[in-house]
Amino acid sequence: MITYIVVVLVVIAVLYLSFRALGGGTTVTPEDYRTVLARLGEFTAARAAELDGALSADSVRSAESRRREADPLVAAASAARKKLTGYQEQLSRLEPDSDGPEPDVLESARSLLSVAIEDLGWACRMLEAGNHNDNQGVQRAVATLRSAADECIQAAQRLLGGVSAEIS
Repeated sequence: MITYIVVVLVVIAVLYLSFRALGGGTTVTPEDYRTVLARLGEFTAARAAELDGALSADSVRSAESRRREADPLVAAASAARKKLTGYQEQLSRLEPDSDGPEPDVLESARSLLSVAIEDLGWACRMLEAGNHNDNQGVQRAVATLRSAADECIQAAQRLLGGVSAEIS
């Protein structure tokens, strides 16, 4: 019985050390964390702008041309959603290495970005269904999700301050 307990403890220790060695849950300095969050905010805003551009271009297209060719709005939404999923994954792996009020501000910005990414992801999923032009409910839902994502991105940028100006 004791042998099993020792083996289980050794396995847990090896798994934990492997996880730490391979970079899982790595901590970063607050300055680097702020920079990464600012970059992810910029990337998320760029995906939102791409989505807006695709929506604007789609509203100009005629119904006949939509039936004849592949829907570029669906393709743009799919591409944006894949990138947004990557951003969400990056956010989940970051942990600030600091005490005091700074981690709270950074964690708030991280949460806002996460919500923005999630809102944009849902908007993309709705657009990928291909019925955006035929369904006013979907149109309103996408517009609401886009608006909420914009608010979250702007709030996160306010929390992060002028980091983007420092990076450039």
